Amino acid sequence: MTSATEVSAQRLRERGERVTPARLAVVEVLAGTEEHLSAEQIGERAEQLRPGIHRATVYRALDALGEFGLVTHVHLGRAGTTYHLAGDLAPRHLHLRCSECGTVYDAPGDILESARKKLSRELGFHLAPEQVALVGVCKNCQA
Repeated sequence: MTSATEVSAQRLRERGERVTPARLAVVEVLAGTEEHLSAEQIGERAEQLRPGIHRATVYRALDALGEFGLVTHVHLGRAGTTYHLAGDLAPRHLHLRCSECGTVYDAPGDILESARKKLSRELGFHLAPEQVALVGVCKNCQA
């Protein structure tokens, strides 16, 4: 099995982009967690993986990997922005944020598929719910 880091390095090379320690560290951090990490948290973990990498370099790596389609981000409202591996590098999922307690939950990526298809068919609109958190109230806060 090929790792996300190896696949990302290969895709960067195919695009003629540089394969830098910071870019690889970002991918490695994201591939190694299911947590919803902020840019700052990714920077901290990347520095631990590869001492000497400056946090600003990690932030630039996040931006570049986003432009190249290897990393995506999700706006979680007041919980901030989190980053994930994109496309086939990670399982597709959506984010649900409780407006009461702020907890973020993952939901299957296909859960809104019927709504996505209906919007496309009837309005010609391509829904991209992976980019935001769907807000509601979790079962714990409803009690």
